[in-house]
Amino acid sequence: MIANEFPACIVRQIDIDPALDSATAGPRLARLIAAPGPERELVIDGDGVAAPRLGALGDPTAAAADARAGAEGCRRLALGREGAVDTLHWASGMRRAPADHEVEIEVAATGLNFRDLMWAQRLLPPEALEDGFAGPTLGMECAGIVTRAGKASGFDAGTRVVAFAPAAFASHVTLDATFAAALPEGVSLEAAAGLPAIFLTAHYGLVELAGLSEGESVLIHGAAGGVGLAAIQVARMRGARVFATAGRPAKRKLVTLMGAEAVFDSRSHAFAEQVRAATGGRGVDVVLNSLAGEAMQRSVDCLAPFGRFVELGKQDYVTNTRLGLRPFRRNLSYFGVDADQLVQARPALTSRIFTELMRGFASGKLTPPPVQVFEPGEAADAFRLMQRSDHVGKIVIRPAKPPQRTAPPPREAVSGKGSWLIVGGLGGFGLATALWLARQGARRLWLTSRKGVPQPGSEGAIAKISALGARVEPLAVDACDREAMETLIARIRAEGSPLEGVIHAAMVLDDAPFAELSPERVAKVMRPKVEAAALLDRLVRPLAPRHFVLYSSISVAFGNPGQAAYVAANAAIEAIAANRRAEGLPGLAIAWGPISDQGYLARAEAQRAFIERRLDGALLAANDALEGLGALLADPEAGPVVRYAPMRWSSLAGDLPLIDTPLFERVDRTRRGAGTARRDFVAEIAGLDDTAARARIVEALTAECARILRQPEASIDPHRPLASLGFDSLMAVDLKMSAEEELGISLPITTLGDQMSLADLSGRVLERLRAGGASDDTDTDAEATVDRLRAQHGDTEVSDRAAEEIRARAERIAGAK
Repeated sequence: MIANEFPACIVRQIDIDPALDSATAGPRLARLIAAPGPERELVIDGDGVAAPRLGALGDPTAAAADARAGAEGCRRLALGREGAVDTLHWASGMRRAPADHEVEIEVAATGLNFRDLMWAQRLLPPEALEDGFAGPTLGMECAGIVTRAGKASGFDAGTRVVAFAPAAFASHVTLDATFAAALPEGVSLEAAAGLPAIFLTAHYGLVELAGLSEGESVLIHGAAGGVGLAAIQVARMRGARVFATAGRPAKRKLVTLMGAEAVFDSRSHAFAEQVRAATGGRGVDVVLNSLAGEAMQRSVDCLAPFGRFVELGKQDYVTNTRLGLRPFRRNLSYFGVDADQLVQARPALTSRIFTELMRGFASGKLTPPPVQVFEPGEAADAFRLMQRSDHVGKIVIRPAKPPQRTAPPPREAVSGKGSWLIVGGLGGFGLATALWLARQGARRLWLTSRKGVPQPGSEGAIAKISALGARVEPLAVDACDREAMETLIARIRAEGSPLEGVIHAAMVLDDAPFAELSPERVAKVMRPKVEAAALLDRLVRPLAPRHFVLYSSISVAFGNPGQAAYVAANAAIEAIAANRRAEGLPGLAIAWGPISDQGYLARAEAQRAFIERRLDGALLAANDALEGLGALLADPEAGPVVRYAPMRWSSLAGDLPLIDTPLFERVDRTRRGAGTARRDFVAEIAGLDDTAARARIVEALTAECARILRQPEASIDPHRPLASLGFDSLMAVDLKMSAEEELGISLPITTLGDQMSLADLSGRVLERLRAGGASDDTDTDAEATVDRLRAQHGDTEVSDRAAEEIRARAERIAGAK
């Protein structure tokens, strides 16, 4: 921490083996002090003097699953980098034995849906998926063969089935048998993989909600897609007239062949007038909509009196598009459909519709739409095809096969025979861990927090855990209160079931530069981490849990500026885990990288965008982290400290002085050069006189401020202090980062309290540029503090729209490098 926040101060850490006598250690220590060299961390032991090196490890989930192999291993589709579809790959994972009411399926193919594409590209916020059946995972439908069946599932091994399943892009899935159905003869597994979501959506929207009846008319947008082709069949079965839109002539021809009375161009707003003309000016009774923006508005205008508008798209929800209510005076109805949420919230209704649909396929009244099958190595191509909307019908992907057995299977990560205690388990990643444990078979969960209730927006997770058959008990317990914790442990002991695992996921943040820390601020951060971990260590020893896991942070490895107390707290709990292992007890500290879709960063989207840019996109999705947790729990040799983060050290080089020390010489620290646009701006300034140069810098900074504040450029007064414009710390950092990345200029922003304006900044920037970028050490240290301050945590949030703008801009920056 000191090395990063005070780069002029050379800090060395020397660890002396306590077993070494002073006569041996003293001379070695004296030589190091007299001639220190470049090393910052050194160890003196019986073998001499050594220096540590940080190295990159492979994916522990791959190593663990490859070791399990065969019947115990599986493959799951995963992103190598958030938002980058081209990094899709088949990662190794674990299979889970089904409970009595569950089945395990060997997947033959998985259907690709638009929600998968949007989630893979991170165009959907986590809250848009967290209430759904599949949650923030890839894949929600598949077809395959039952390999293992619970005794109360109603299925036998070997049965061909089609199913809804979370994380369905996998070689094997385990799910509640309610969401599976036997596949009728004559329907291939590949064709079946794309049936559940589209036919459930079409039936629910047209029949259950809109009540489409014989003789009525329906407009189906995007009718050449999977849902559209399914909807045509459902509508025709109901005796309705079908009007449709599609984007290309070939697609419109197919839709006509499928039975549409008239097909219009979905890429032209003329469809609205054409629909009214085709219906004699009356309009249609039902619109099944998947278009966004103005096309959505035009579609409402197509409705006849007492018409029903059924929205299937997500884009307008994400952008919070406004919809005028004037047309609804004609007794119109509006319905929003999300099949993912339907499966989660209405399982009985889903099962009934699913059964009816399968009868339709068995009788021949329904037929699968065309499918385009992609092999395992073509997953990214499949996603790109959907992105271009070049497909007809459904896209399905065959999963990669797990490796053959190469070693005896290791222990199960979760046995399901005992209870789990999660401190900090009622929100964020702690609650996500609880849900993951329930999916792995855990049947008793004790979840604590200081308030004893789920964090806002997380209430649905408790219901999901219960629906999985786990008994969950939320408790208001201060993990640092010895008496309260003793009472809790006594309750767990009295219940009689063994305590299988303990996970400490609690934390409190109070970030500040090192010089601004006080004992009170340090204690505020340290107590929930260190005191709670130490208390857990002592109190659960008599219960002999199989797992004792402490959640740490990757920031311990490089000392995140502004987080000295947080880094120290995590370093301390890592020592507790190491001490337990030294005593022969289970102990594992996992130093997670920034987790993008659960916990703090999922709520503070602006901060998430900032960190994503700072780390060049190297964020960790919660599901990937939990896959890693499973691999580590199943590996008795893991730990005691594992740093689990997809780091790109080059993105930190130059910002953190510690990264330039020998400790990090074995990782890639290569820095990126400035882009052409940045060089051009600096060159432009060099060719102007001082007055014109200052005006040009003010113009550029004003444009950036307007973007950040979401205000017209004309409303930004360059002579007003930044603070009075509404800037906070995060916005100041964003301005600094954008100026460096887009313009190639370094802003000497110290604090918002110094009343600095854009005009003031322009003068100081020009001084630097005229001096060749040089600056005094004090100024450099001050601007570095702002750049790093709150780089990982903070309190500021912005609207969804602003966060989307920041994300889009970060992607453009990344794509230009």
